[in-house]
Amino acid sequence: SVDAGNVVRLLAPDICLLFSSMFILRLSVRQADIREAASWVLQEVETSGTDSEGGSDSEGSSFDSSDETSVPAQTEPPQFIQKFMVFAAGLRLLLSAIMNTAGKVVVTVLLGLAGITLPSLTSGVYFGVFLGLVWWWVFDRSIGMLHFSSLCVMMTIFSGGHLLALYLYQLPLSQQLVPPDDIYPRLFGMTGIIRTNSSDRHTLGLHTHITWPDFVNPLVLLLLYYTLMALLHKWVHITEEEVSVYLVVPHVFFLCFSFTPETESEGEMLQDSEEVIRSCTETLPPPSGPSGLVVFGRLVQKHSYVSALIIMMVWSITYNNWLTFALLVWSCIIWMMRDRRRYAMMSAPFLAIYGTVLLVLGFLSGLRLSRPELYPGLPPAVIVFYNFSFWLMFRQQLTERREEQTINSFFLFSTVFLRFSCQLSFCLPQPFTRFYTSAEESQPSPLVALLISAVKGVLVKYWILFCCSMFFVVSFSGKVVVYKILYIVLFLFCVVLYQTRYDVWRRVLKTFWAVVVGYSMVVLIAIYMYQFRSVSGLFRQIMGMSEDGLRDLGLERYDTVELFARILLPAAFLLACILQLHYFNADFLTLTDLDNVPNTGLLYGCTSLQAVNNEFMPTELLLNQSVYSQPDVFPAITHFRNNRLAKEQLGSAKSQETLDSVALQTSSEKGAEDPEGTEDTVQSSENKWVVIVDRASLLLLQALSGLRRLQELSWRLMELHSLKIVSSGIIWVSLQEVSLMNLLFLVLWVFALPFPRLRPLASSISAVWACVMVVCKMFYQLKVIRPLDYSSNCTAVSTQHIPVSLLRRSILYIEPVDPVYWCGALRKCEGRILPCLRNHLMVLALLVFEATVHRHQLYFRLRNDLKPPPFSIIFQGITRTHLDHGVLPCIKYFINFGYYKFGLEISLIVAVNVIGQRMDFYALLHSCALLAVLFRRRRKAIGEVWPKYCCFTAGLMVLQYLLCIGIPPAFCVDYPWRTAFQPLTSNVIKWFYMPDFAMRPNPLFIFYDHLLLLCSSLQWQVFEEENRAAVRLLAGDNVEISRSLDPCSFNQFIPVDNFLHCRSYLDMVKVFVFSYFFWLVLCLIFITGTTRINIFCLGYLVACFYFMLFGGSVLMQPVRYILRLWDWLIGYTCFVIAMKNLLSLGSCAYLDSLLKSGCWLIQAFSMVCTIKGYDVPDPDDQCELPEGEAGIVWDAICFTVLLAQRRVFLSYYFLYVVSDLKSSKILASRSAASGLCSPHAS
Repeated sequence: SVDAGNVVRLLAPDICLLFSSMFILRLSVRQADIREAASWVLQEVETSGTDSEGGSDSEGSSFDSSDETSVPAQTEPPQFIQKFMVFAAGLRLLLSAIMNTAGKVVVTVLLGLAGITLPSLTSGVYFGVFLGLVWWWVFDRSIGMLHFSSLCVMMTIFSGGHLLALYLYQLPLSQQLVPPDDIYPRLFGMTGIIRTNSSDRHTLGLHTHITWPDFVNPLVLLLLYYTLMALLHKWVHITEEEVSVYLVVPHVFFLCFSFTPETESEGEMLQDSEEVIRSCTETLPPPSGPSGLVVFGRLVQKHSYVSALIIMMVWSITYNNWLTFALLVWSCIIWMMRDRRRYAMMSAPFLAIYGTVLLVLGFLSGLRLSRPELYPGLPPAVIVFYNFSFWLMFRQQLTERREEQTINSFFLFSTVFLRFSCQLSFCLPQPFTRFYTSAEESQPSPLVALLISAVKGVLVKYWILFCCSMFFVVSFSGKVVVYKILYIVLFLFCVVLYQTRYDVWRRVLKTFWAVVVGYSMVVLIAIYMYQFRSVSGLFRQIMGMSEDGLRDLGLERYDTVELFARILLPAAFLLACILQLHYFNADFLTLTDLDNVPNTGLLYGCTSLQAVNNEFMPTELLLNQSVYSQPDVFPAITHFRNNRLAKEQLGSAKSQETLDSVALQTSSEKGAEDPEGTEDTVQSSENKWVVIVDRASLLLLQALSGLRRLQELSWRLMELHSLKIVSSGIIWVSLQEVSLMNLLFLVLWVFALPFPRLRPLASSISAVWACVMVVCKMFYQLKVIRPLDYSSNCTAVSTQHIPVSLLRRSILYIEPVDPVYWCGALRKCEGRILPCLRNHLMVLALLVFEATVHRHQLYFRLRNDLKPPPFSIIFQGITRTHLDHGVLPCIKYFINFGYYKFGLEISLIVAVNVIGQRMDFYALLHSCALLAVLFRRRRKAIGEVWPKYCCFTAGLMVLQYLLCIGIPPAFCVDYPWRTAFQPLTSNVIKWFYMPDFAMRPNPLFIFYDHLLLLCSSLQWQVFEEENRAAVRLLAGDNVEISRSLDPCSFNQFIPVDNFLHCRSYLDMVKVFVFSYFFWLVLCLIFITGTTRINIFCLGYLVACFYFMLFGGSVLMQPVRYILRLWDWLIGYTCFVIAMKNLLSLGSCAYLDSLLKSGCWLIQAFSMVCTIKGYDVPDPDDQCELPEGEAGIVWDAICFTVLLAQRRVFLSYYFLYVVSDLKSSKILASRSAASGLCSPHAS
């Protein structure tokens, strides 16, 4: 029985042949009908052509009618057949175009594929012909049509015979006579693919040793055969006239040879020759520029030495042996030379021969001489690809040498020959005109030149970022070894120098890349050589190190697959650094030169000139433009667009005569036909496209302009907030890894925030210290360092009196203590080094970010001739005078100067937030400091005490961090509050923020203090800047109004306008804020007093009822009277917050005792622990905890709105509200009095 698959295999060819025959037969019948109809139509046309001209129209109409009636209607094929026919026609045209333009190239490539797919003696014929054609091309020799067609005929016969032999060998008889395992089939490439089973002949069987080259080889041979046949069929139809085009015109220059008898100097002869060349070439039509593909090909050939050097390195890491090791060393030596191109071109012949020899050896090694040596066909193909760069470089060397010889011989006889050729009105012959025309022809179009310049600009700007990212990939991939540590040391040195000394960094950058390239070459060669057994043994003997020590250095032998991955990464990094050093570094240094920044005004003029006269601009100027000289794109596009419109108008005016003459000539030839309608139609369609293009360009300009403004705004925001981002990030890192070495980061930035003069020093020291930490952590990962050898075992100490819970939680008794972790948070990372270094690398990245933002803004202002703003603002031109001009200017003003106006209130609110987040002993200290600041009441008095407040906060942060570090645990000495007769509980230790090995202080609490210090430092800067006259002119003054100011006296000067008439939406907002916000504050105070039931809420209710009862009369009192009552309410709120903080000691540390004997105290003061991390007991049924009423959230809200309303009382706008209230009261009293005195009242 035969399965379904074999049934389909056996019947499918016959069925396909049947349907193909039927299709061809039907197509032939239809083509015959079409040819018959076409011949009939031609006969009718010839008959109608013999008639008179006058009746041509009528006969034409009758012909049309007869044609429509006599020709049978043809049914169109189905739609899918039409689509298939269109696709087939397009594919045929594409293949025909390829054959016409690159037929020889296709044949050469197919011969190479046929030779290397399955190496054998038979395929060696194809391989040999391929090498011969390639070397013939390398020597820049042309092959005549006759010789190449003869070669194709022979290859066609040979490939056809090869296919026939392969087919015959699949027969069972052939495989029985010569088995597939025999040496002769393997040597001649006769692969037995099909295996016939005598018991089941209808089943398809394959040999077990078949690989993919065995299947691909017949397909490649078949493709080669059909390609050769198609080319031969095409070449048969070439006529003698087409061939005669290539004949050379005989030289007849000696007919009119003449020259002047005067002797001329060499300079005069050269000058005359240039004039003659110019006069001769001006008469020639301008040649069309080369296509982009041709320009790309010439560019690749011109710089083939770069690809050849790269291929030498890639080849060496692809195949690890001594032969390719020579290529690696060779490439490294050439890369390090100054004149790399010259030495590479000198090496071109040797490289081409050496690569070809390696290719032949690879082909011979691929012969299937024995069964264990079955090589796939891919390696020879890769070697051919590698050799192509060598061949291309050799061809370029021969071309340059030939051009140099041509130039020398041309200048020897230039004057006499050119004068003679111009007298005969001849053009220069091919060998000599090439010197003058090759440069012009090789120049690409302006669009291609601009594209090349743009790509080069992008690479100049961002290739260094790619190299830096490769530093990370090379250093942090895999396990840590010594050579990777040296890589990261070089990188960190460059980064620190960039961050600290920018001028020195630019001077040593080229030397740095040279050192990196040299070191990478040494590393690559050392790893490569260590893979050989003899070299690895020699290394161990010379260095006297063990295998583990050599592995720590990075010297290790790998498998074949792993070796490629290990060597590829350093090689790719080496190539990236070589390109940066030799091709991008010079332009990058020019781009980043802050002492020589181009001005945009001059660049705009140059751009306009280039845009208007771009057709006269040399292409080299466009190609040589670097990024640093590229102007703004918007004026360039605008001028280019205007220039194009002007040229269109000028061209239409100049071509009017020609159009008229062509129209007259056409009308005289065609009689009644009028071309004007057609021209108008074409012109209108062209005008539509012009309008579309103009509108699209306008939208593009608007989009680019908006993107540029967004980019400028982003850079400005980063400049304003870089200090906040950097300081917060560095302090967060120091809190994530609490150690003695990280203390330096916290101390530097804690005191750099309030003292701006320390910020540059803090940045420099932090960058250096972060690099030291990274290097220490990487060295700690080496296998040589074993922490167990020096760790302290505290379990050997007597632990009889220590509770079991403490033994389970204290780090002294859990495991051996590593003293290095306490010193610098150093630990083994278990093969993943990057997560361990993430924090300190982030510190370095933040510092680099700050320096980059600063230098970018400096470059931007120098380039646009701008001055730095006197204040930290975003929107330029918005001052205090714009505050009352509308809602949008008001929003912009507060974005610019919001912290300048309300920084003090924001700092006080942040202080309350810190207290609520911590609720411990140091939060109580913050409460006392807040009360001390608010006790000063006046802004000027607070400004005098504010520096002390900032220093207090900074000192408190340093003290807390020292407590988090504690004493070294390696001493195996516990703290006294743990070893006392009555030790303190963990909750008490946590509340007092004391160091402990079991209940360690939470370092994240210090970050809340950092936020408070950041706001306080910014407010300290505001206190200093509000005394500057320039800042007061921009932002207005922060001086409080006189507390004895009487709003009823209109003789006093009020610097703001009256807003009560609501002339704009901004006035409506002011009415709400200054008239009704007071009652909203009272509502919030009432909510604060009623949402919770405790003793503290009673004060809020009393204050709310008092202001609601006497609010109208209170508002009409002098400001000093209102502020006295309001400050008492603010002080009460702060007192409540401080008392709740103090009571948190009982609710968090002694809650179990209060639940037993002080439940009334818990209910009266809502004592519930709101901070996580405390070991609080579960509530029982006898005493319910008021969990929903605890905390200071509502107290903080009340404090916030009270501060906001206090600023309202101190505003000049509030005087208008008070005046309006008093006027309303007077009017109401007068109306009441008039009502009492009226006669109707009685």
